[in-house]
Amino acid sequence: MSGEGYRVLLQARSWSECLRAKGFTWEQIADVLALVHDVSPLRLYRLAHGRTARDVVALANDADPAGTASLREARLYDFEAGPGAGRRPPARLLVVLARIYQTTARSLVGGDDLASYRSADRDLIDGADFRAMDVNRPPSPDREHRVTMEETAEVRPVDKTTLDASACLRLLRATGVEEADVKRRELLFELALMLGGGRALEFLRVLTPGEEERLAGVLRATRRVDEATVRTFEKLTMHARQADDMYGPGTLLPVVNGHRVALERVLARESMAPVLHDRLLGAYAQLSQLSGYLAYDLLDYAAAEQALHGGLRAALDLGDPTLIGYLHCWLGNMAAYQDRSFTALDHALAARSWVARSPSRLLRAMNDSLLSTAHAAAGDVSASTRAHDNAVALANTPKDTEPAFLYWISPSMVERKATTSLVQLKQRGPALAAAQRSIAGLRPGFKRDRGFALVWYADALTLAKEIPEAAAKLTEAADIASQHSSARLTDQLTKSRAALEPWAGNTYVLQLDETLRARGLWRSGR
Repeated sequence: MSGEGYRVLLQARSWSECLRAKGFTWEQIADVLALVHDVSPLRLYRLAHGRTARDVVALANDADPAGTASLREARLYDFEAGPGAGRRPPARLLVVLARIYQTTARSLVGGDDLASYRSADRDLIDGADFRAMDVNRPPSPDREHRVTMEETAEVRPVDKTTLDASACLRLLRATGVEEADVKRRELLFELALMLGGGRALEFLRVLTPGEEERLAGVLRATRRVDEATVRTFEKLTMHARQADDMYGPGTLLPVVNGHRVALERVLARESMAPVLHDRLLGAYAQLSQLSGYLAYDLLDYAAAEQALHGGLRAALDLGDPTLIGYLHCWLGNMAAYQDRSFTALDHALAARSWVARSPSRLLRAMNDSLLSTAHAAAGDVSASTRAHDNAVALANTPKDTEPAFLYWISPSMVERKATTSLVQLKQRGPALAAAQRSIAGLRPGFKRDRGFALVWYADALTLAKEIPEAAAKLTEAADIASQHSSARLTDQLTKSRAALEPWAGNTYVLQLDETLRARGLWRSGR
């Protein structure tokens, strides 16, 4: 095999592994490869399976114990040269290859070539169908057994992805727009497949061509992990974190999960220097936290719990008190949002011991803010106030020596969380003051944070019975929610509007309802 032929085979094998993991059948993978390789169907299926000609020859000869096949590599290449060139493969060999490739013999020949076979051979080819061997193929309809409302249909791998051949074509077109060079275009396509699909292209822009090559080599397992590769993973991790507010969880979550799965495979497969392993494990823990947070923002609590606990296990394996405390804090924040106050307090106290071992003052601010929320839920005003005051003071810490993933912690964030606790405690004046400080301290670009700050400001105004102002704040928040995929923001907005129900006939509330309906955020029957 030539060097170029081997490169094509390795690339096809890598693409195939990604697509199989997404639930693609062998037929679908062959269709995708046909978008970029103008070769015969026989060769497309071999590439889809990632097999060398020698592999296929051995399998074909083993499938014919009588030895009548006697297939050789040179002859297989000759058969693959068609249509319009080389030799025509015998019908019986097509049946053998169809079994190996788990497809139909008909799929391995072009229409013109099929017409050249005699009638008996065409019948043999038409009757050879081994697609049922493909584990990714959906089951055929069973007339004797249908899924009823009392039964749960099994979710097969093919149901797990919306990426299909047409989506791959769109991705190829997008890479064509990004890059004129054919080899780099194919490299971008491969990386995007491995790291979350078409949406990953946007995030790959931050990489240099050299970083792309190194990353692809490691993900294909043709290159060892080195210092530069670890820096690339860390760079993508931080970029994804900072892109959250711009793109929202709906867009970002598939990309983060793609990165996370790819990194998990590298960690499981590669042996590397302990210092490199620990840095990659830290990146994996961070990606797991981000994945959990994004799922939480979409109100998918089960997925969020799974990802956050996966990150916590990685952080414990790493022995990093800052990451351990951070993940406990996020588990506690999610529990608090679900009104699971004792679970929130449990995570806050668990985080406390780890925070004490961490040099990060910003993490202490986050932990104190969670403790303030948990104490407020328990009705302990003095403990909540003390924890809040500590959090505000610590959140003013300069970020120069702090972990990069804590960049978002600020006094404004602490005040925003305090607003909802103070409303819960019926502390009208302090709640309004905290809400005003939160809005005033918001940094530009934190769109979703502004949405939450406005919603909780509206809650404080509702508590103070300042209904026109509360409706105005919720109207502004509705504009943000309608442009963002945060289900949690929409949920909080709906709850805040429900608090205005005693004033449902108020002119300002009626105008708010019209805005919510126009934005698709309120039931049409209201």
